[in-house]
Amino acid sequence: MKRSIGIVLIVCMAASVSGQKSKVMAAMQMIETEKFLEAKENIELAVGNEKTSRWHRTYFTRGLLCQSAYETGIKKNDQKLIKLYPDQLFLAYDSYEMALKLDARERLKNTIKQKYYLLSNDFRAHGKELYQKKEYGESLRAFENALLIMKSDLISAKTDTNLVYNTALAAYESQNWEKAIFYLSGLHEDAYSSTASQLLSFAYLNSGDTLRSEKVIMEALEIYEYEESLLMYLVNYLSKDNRTARAIEILDRAIEVCPENFRFFWARGLVYQKMGLNDKAIENFLLATEFSSEEAELYYHLGVSYSNIGIELRESALRINENNIYMELREQYLDKFREAVKWLERSYKLDPHKKETVSALSQLYSQLQMKEELDKMQ
Repeated sequence: MKRSIGIVLIVCMAASVSGQKSKVMAAMQMIETEKFLEAKENIELAVGNEKTSRWHRTYFTRGLLCQSAYETGIKKNDQKLIKLYPDQLFLAYDSYEMALKLDARERLKNTIKQKYYLLSNDFRAHGKELYQKKEYGESLRAFENALLIMKSDLISAKTDTNLVYNTALAAYESQNWEKAIFYLSGLHEDAYSSTASQLLSFAYLNSGDTLRSEKVIMEALEIYEYEESLLMYLVNYLSKDNRTARAIEILDRAIEVCPENFRFFWARGLVYQKMGLNDKAIENFLLATEFSSEEAELYYHLGVSYSNIGIELRESALRINENNIYMELREQYLDKFREAVKWLERSYKLDPHKKETVSALSQLYSQLQMKEELDKMQ
């Protein structure tokens, strides 16, 4: 009698397990016919059952449900399917990983491998969508999962540098400087782009590491042969830090490499102007005009440098007691003011809306007693 009871119990347990497994198989069929809500009910019962919660096909089916519902939801623009589960794509990945862990005979390995290629693309598209919505932290999370899948032992795909760059951008915009530096460092080492190197420099700067920030830009200047935006950023940074001599040194090297880039002469002129060396500034501005003759801002700075020299001469003249020497200096500073007017008028002709040009010209017209021109300007 005891033996028959045991047999009955075993049969009942087997029937129970079989019943739960049938829910998994039924869920598979429902996924194929896009009955996702019904499939979810079945698969959650199987996940909650003590026996089938340890069956690899249970988790494979849940992963497939999450992924299939999401992809169908995207095609049909159906938010209910896209959000069938919270963090649906992440749950799909976790479910597949659990299936692989429980699948001792590796019967699902190739099937999940094929799903992973598609899932990585799903994460990538989701990351881009979140980035466009400025949800940078969540975008980073999605991109990182796309990378995680592609780097898994199941796929071991070659690193997609565009995906790494998108991940780095999301990290940067979310101000996660540690991760931004991690991803951008690899791109910088691979010479991915000057933009990536510049962002790496910014990330180091924002994290408080000014030495590495400057080192990265210097390396990038060599890699990208003194690319303009990199150079201008560094020169501006050094000038603001009052390291003008270092800025001049770098600009000298840049001009050796790119002798026809008028902006490099212009930038060197601006640094000299900041240093109060207006003669050297003028020399560089004039060299810049040889390569570009339509830059209103360049002519403005030429006028300012001549005006600065005139002001210095006028201040010297005012300290002179001897009339002859004073008159000589007066003529010199008036000449500089006239030269300043020439360049400022050229700047004004190209851009009559720049307030600084109008103001500088008005002051010089007044100083030179050019009443007619002053009236027109006013």
